[in-house]
Amino acid sequence: MAMHILSQGVIMPVLPSGRRVEFSLDRFHALLSRMDSHQAKKIAETLRNPDDLLFVLDAVHFSMGDGTPYFADYVASDWAPYAAEWCSADRQALQAWLASDAARFNRAEAIGYIKALLQNRKDSPQRYPYVIPCGFPHLKTHEVSMLRQ
Repeated sequence: MAMHILSQGVIMPVLPSGRRVEFSLDRFHALLSRMDSHQAKKIAETLRNPDDLLFVLDAVHFSMGDGTPYFADYVASDWAPYAAEWCSADRQALQAWLASDAARFNRAEAIGYIKALLQNRKDSPQRYPYVIPCGFPHLKTHEVSMLRQ
């Protein structure tokens, strides 16, 4: 499986078939930002280990034609039924990547970041320190306001 390495060390899988998958916290961050601070912190405290984040990481797929990202309408914990028609090499590669030490490390880092962000909640939202290559097939980059794992 080829890997697409992002500028902040996050590794995104490009599956054997060429399918590209990301997992996004955009919607989870949006949900937390709409809650009062106490409620958001209470939810964040339920995130204790890297696999807890699998239930809120939205899958993002990329069009094979122009690389346009789109939400695939499932979360990381539920990926298997949505990938049932993928080739077995793609399913095995994604399963291995989600269980990898690197992906687990990135999820643990994201949990820490979420908790730290909620502790410092002020009137203006903090920008996320990640840059996402958005060039499939072009190789340009752009800042995103939300973390993608």
